[in-house]
Amino acid sequence: MKAAGPRLARAVLPALLCLPAAAQTPAATSDAEAAVRATFEAYRQALMAGDGEVAASLVDRATGVYYRQLKRLVLEGSEEEVRQRSFVDRFLVVAFRHQFSGDELAAMELADVIVRAMEIGWINSTAIEQLSVGPIRIEGNEAIAAARTRASLEDPSLAGGMDELEYRFVNEDGRWKFRFSALVMSIDEVMRNLAAQLGAD
Repeated sequence: MKAAGPRLARAVLPALLCLPAAAQTPAATSDAEAAVRATFEAYRQALMAGDGEVAASLVDRATGVYYRQLKRLVLEGSEEEVRQRSFVDRFLVVAFRHQFSGDELAAMELADVIVRAMEIGWINSTAIEQLSVGPIRIEGNEAIAAARTRASLEDPSLAGGMDELEYRFVNEDGRWKFRFSALVMSIDEVMRNLAAQLGAD
């Protein structure tokens, strides 16, 4: 059972209500899309380099809040409380408890977790290298990008399930940031749909 945690982590982590937006000019939309793609590429490069500080600087404030909530759940959450969380949250709690001691995790900030995830193989640089983004929708201060692999941009049949995921970004203080916490929710939705399909079969 212990061995399953790291294997599942390597599989899930690379991958772990919007109001109507005001009309934007084509030029403004194009600039925003380019900025979103640049943010994703910078985040991808930081992960590949194992640069936790840079990667952490490219995620939004909501992701920081999510990490602190998850950290508290890992350190203090009761079995009942953990069971009430989403599939991905439950998985992450088990994986973190398996991998890190309480004292070690208590001292870790988000940047530290990113570095350690690379070191222990939870985030695989080869897999990260293949990640890309497809079409992007700009909705005010938020952006939704289709998750793609580099191969699937040329051949959609090679998506391998990535086409069911979405990346979300938010413009904070004039800079586009990656909302990792939204990716967690997107992964969770895919897992729920898969479970429903398996149950139906």
